[in-house]
This record gives sequence, C-alpha cells and structure tokens, in this order.
Amino acid sequence: MHVLYILGQSTGGLPHYTAELANAVAEHADVTVFKPNETSADDVFDRGIDVREVFAPLGISMPKLSRREVDPREVVRGILSYRNVREVRTVDPDIVHDTTDLFPQVKLFMKLHSIDAHLPVVVTRHEVEKRRLSFARPPHLAEELVHMAIPDIKLDRTVVHTENQKRALIDRGVPPQDVTVIPHGAYTIFGNYEDIDRDPEPNTLLFFGNVVRHKGIDTLVRAIPLVARDVPDVKLLVAGDGRIPRDVAHVVAENPAHFEVHDRFIPNEEVRQYFARAQAVVMPYHEREGGTNGHSGSLATALSFGKPVVTSRAGDFPSLVEESGAGRTVPSGDPERLAATIRDVLGDDQSRREMAANSRRLGEELSWDSIAEKHLNLYHNVSRQRRISA
Repeated sequence: MHVLYILGQSTGGLPHYTAELANAVAEHADVTVFKPNETSADDVFDRGIDVREVFAPLGISMPKLSRREVDPREVVRGILSYRNVREVRTVDPDIVHDTTDLFPQVKLFMKLHSIDAHLPVVVTRHEVEKRRLSFARPPHLAEELVHMAIPDIKLDRTVVHTENQKRALIDRGVPPQDVTVIPHGAYTIFGNYEDIDRDPEPNTLLFFGNVVRHKGIDTLVRAIPLVARDVPDVKLLVAGDGRIPRDVAHVVAENPAHFEVHDRFIPNEEVRQYFARAQAVVMPYHEREGGTNGHSGSLATALSFGKPVVTSRAGDFPSLVEESGAGRTVPSGDPERLAATIRDVLGDDQSRREMAANSRRLGEELSWDSIAEKHLNLYHNVSRQRRISA
C-alpha cells in the first residue's frame, strides 16, 4: 500500500495532525507527503517518509485575518502553486488522502488534473457545518462559496472525527456509507506526561492554540477576575498565535497579575513547557450556529500530557471530556459558570488527580497506532471498492 498525503495548510494544527498520521501509517505502508515548503510541522515528519515540498504557503490563517495581515500577492502565489498537485499522477499511489479539509485550491487543481478520475481520494474534515452556507463564521462562508463555484470531485470516502459530524454530513446529503468516523489521535510530537519533570504551578491555567474568538477566549478572560475573588493567585497562560479580542483586552490590562500572554506561534519545542506549568487546560469554545466541533487539537495535546481539562459543552466536548472523566464541561459563553467550575477544579486536589489519570487513559486509547490501523483498513476497503467499480 502506497499512501500520498496532501497537506493544504502551512500553519496551525493541521500540519501536526498530518505528520502524526503519516508517521504512524509509515510503519505499515509506503508514504509520500505533498506539502508547502514551510509548515509548523517541518521537523516532525519521520525520515522514512518521502516528503516533497511542492506548494507555497497561502499566507492565510485565522490569526492573520484577525490582524489584517494577509498579503494578496502571497495568497495568489500560494493558490497557483497547487498546480503542482498534477505530480500526484507521476507518483501513482494507491490512495490520495487530503488530511486538511480539501481547501478550494486543492479541489480546483485536483479537478483540473483529473486526479479523482484515476485514483481513490479520501478527505478528512475536521469541522463540519450543519448547513453548507452558514453565516456563523464569515471566512468559512466565503470558502464555501468558492467551493460551490468549483465542480465537485469524486470522493471515495470522507473521514470525520465524531458521530455528530457524520450525522451533519448525512443531513447534507452525503451517503452514510461514504463517511467514516475515526477519532482524532492524542498528539505525541510535543511529548507526553512522562516527559514532564516538574510540578505544575499552583492555580495556573492554560489556554493553548490560536487566540480567536470562536474558541471562547473572551469568555475565559472575563471569568478570570471572578475566579480571583476566591483564588487570589490564579493565573491564566495564553499561548498561541492571534490577539486578545478588543472588547476584553482591558480586562487583561487591568489585571496583569492574573494573565501571562504569549500571543505568537509557539514552536514545537516550547509546547511542553506551557502544559507542564498548568494545573488544568481550559477550552471554552463557543457554540456556533450551524456548526459542529470535532476533537480539538488543543484537547488532543492536553490528553497526551495527562492534564485535567475544562471545556464548554459545544459539539462533542461532553462525550470526550465529561463522560471520560478527563474534566468538566460548562455552558458556552457563561463567564460566571466557567469561573465557578474553574474554582472547583483548582480547589479539589483529589478530583484533579482523578481527572489527570482519566486524561492519560483517554490519551493512550487515542494512540496514533490505533488511528493508523483504522486508516489502513479504510484505505484497503476504498482501494478494493474502486477496483470493483472500475
């Protein structure tokens, strides 16, 4: 089996996801990766993988959009570089797998070069909108409008991370047999709980990942001064690319003892130190009208480090977090309820130890070996079905 992965994004967590999956699958199959010439996971791919830098970075990300730092010339260069997807035909793999949501530029050039007509194509969708056109997140709406202007390609299978996401695709008309649920693996590339050689700092919380509003950073910032009424030394570490929303930036400025903000891309080698410092990781995502949240990459990292987590009840967080015992969930957008739950978690050492143990257990269950096995079974089934229908 020869699998070719297409990595259509340079920044954020999707390059890490692709690297973890490619590394695990490469233990059992030949793997080629087509990727941009610079990504956040360049030092992560194993040496045995045939990594080809055939695309240019697009220069678009949610943090860049929020800062209005997008260079149209870089975007155009990046889009046109995806012409090189035609080189897939020269590799001639058994499976082509786009692990990054099939962005419009990938779809366009796969269609123009008839990749789907000659090879089985699998796509992983990390987020699924319940309705194809949703105004909840304007950038995604714009992306979907571009998608609609491009003729569809044949997808042999779509991978999602949760049953809710599968139901959303089925409701949008995708046949059930064309959707496979495979959980998001627990990241190991940053290390795991065995690599932490220090105790966490008392009453220290971590918000990790892109600092954007839909991840609930505004709710969390408002909650911290409420926590401080009973926990005077509480501190929130904010570590990730983006900026604190303007409407709550004054809260950070007025409470400097309770916030430590690192609003920049966090290099892979620094990730461990932030998780090591935290007693709990907080992910208060907002419920999005029309959307489903899958398995957050920040949650995947927290599980690998065995950290208790506090999340909102958005999407599948209740089943992933509360039912597993790895943490607590609260309603989205409610600073008072979030503050009360954080106080409870910080104030109960025994409960926090139990959550940490459950977090480690869930992380081990979501090992990349098991995720790779599920993907390999999928690839064999898809390849067989394509041969039968040929």
